[in-house]
Amino acid sequence: MAEKILVVEDDANIKHIIIFKLKNSGYEVFTCSNGVEALEFLKTQRVDLIITDVMMPFMTGKELIIELKQNPDTKNIPTIILTSRTLEKEIIEGLALGAEDYIKKPFSPNELLARVKIVLARKKI
Repeated sequence: MAEKILVVEDDANIKHIIIFKLKNSGYEVFTCSNGVEALEFLKTQRVDLIITDVMMPFMTGKELIIELKQNPDTKNIPTIILTSRTLEKEIIEGLALGAEDYIKKPFSPNELLARVKIVLARKKI
């Protein structure tokens, strides 16, 4: 069965690129446009990985990660932050919140795929 990935991104063009790359690599992909939608989605669905933007309406990606890590049902889902926020202090903060990886926009779809594979492989260990 294909691994399931939730993409939380409000930019339709970026979302399309991510979905295309992941689906063509054999993953089952779900999408939400913000953290609030993602939390609602996760009440009924299980995923193997979450890729989230930081700057989104209603709930930021960092706020989403905080909520995920506080919930026993979602705290072990690995997360990757994919954002244009590139200051060192922001990267450190994102990783300190519990994200497994931090990818800066603009990004290479091939690099994103490689990092997804690494995070999912670590989860299996």
